[in-house]
Amino acid sequence: MNKSATQGDRAASLRPAGHVNHYATWEVATPAHRTHYVRCLVGVESSGADASALLERVINTFAGAVGPASLGRGIATGPGGERSDIFYAYWNSPAHYAAWLTTPQVASLWAADALLEGPLGLWRESMVIPVERNETNYSNDAAYDGMAQIDKQMRKTDVHGYWGSARERIPASAHDTMPSAAPDFMRRPPAATETRGRRVRITLPGNTCVIRSFQDWSQAQAAEVDWYLGNVEPVLRIGLDYLNDNRTEARCYGMRYIREYDMSGAVDLNRTSTFGYFESLQTLERWTHTHPTHLNIFQAAISMVQRFQGEVAVKLGHEVSVLPEGMLSAEYINCARSTGFLPWSHGD
Repeated sequence: MNKSATQGDRAASLRPAGHVNHYATWEVATPAHRTHYVRCLVGVESSGADASALLERVINTFAGAVGPASLGRGIATGPGGERSDIFYAYWNSPAHYAAWLTTPQVASLWAADALLEGPLGLWRESMVIPVERNETNYSNDAAYDGMAQIDKQMRKTDVHGYWGSARERIPASAHDTMPSAAPDFMRRPPAATETRGRRVRITLPGNTCVIRSFQDWSQAQAAEVDWYLGNVEPVLRIGLDYLNDNRTEARCYGMRYIREYDMSGAVDLNRTSTFGYFESLQTLERWTHTHPTHLNIFQAAISMVQRFQGEVAVKLGHEVSVLPEGMLSAEYINCARSTGFLPWSHGD
């Protein structure tokens, strides 16, 4: 099985001397043959218009032998108030993802010029994730989605509970600091080009850092649910609002807060995910290690663990990836100017 970076050779660990963990966490036990994951977010953007036909068409693209190995659905609200029904799909190799892209259902959907007109938008953000540039961490071994659903085996990790542990769980960090390949990219003025009625493609600079976090209270008892929703979730939302309201300062392209539903879109699963993109791992670390909004999130989560004496049924976790050049791309069709990476699309 693939090992985390601290289990290999590292010149100096970031782990403080004498650090002892007082609670356990788990990571995906990625098998040795796994070299990459692929994650693709597909969104249907609407502003009160009927999106049912387009949503059904999108759902149909995921059927078949080359469909995703893990698939979820949720709803998020964009910066301009636009609703996006979002599907987050995972494949266990770039080859399987490439095969999916060439199926008639997928190819015809994304080539359709009819999507350039009307009140609906369609977008996708695709990530090819090398295992050596990825880490996962969960509060228990019952992870249900994403990479954990693909490989279905978890193992405890002692590499957690200190600032820098996420970096040390990324194998490539033992020999690569992974700085942004284009540190001036986010500093450019927002693109002023009209995006409605257009198809826009963009590729993000190398070493862009992607995070998906998980919050699941579906199996928790009422007292714990009340504590989470009253004391942790509001603090999380404040942190996400800071990142979305201060993107250039935080070097964050944006954070989506997604309420998760079943595949019909009708049943609330009592789960949320956040999906966010940072200029680099360093800028994610700067926020997590030093900014009051994230320090408050961390403290709120620790307080919940202490309140319930370590017996916490609310499941928390994340996937963090640092993507090489060319491995993060996006396409937006008839979308609002503030959607996803469109503010940084300058035609180059």
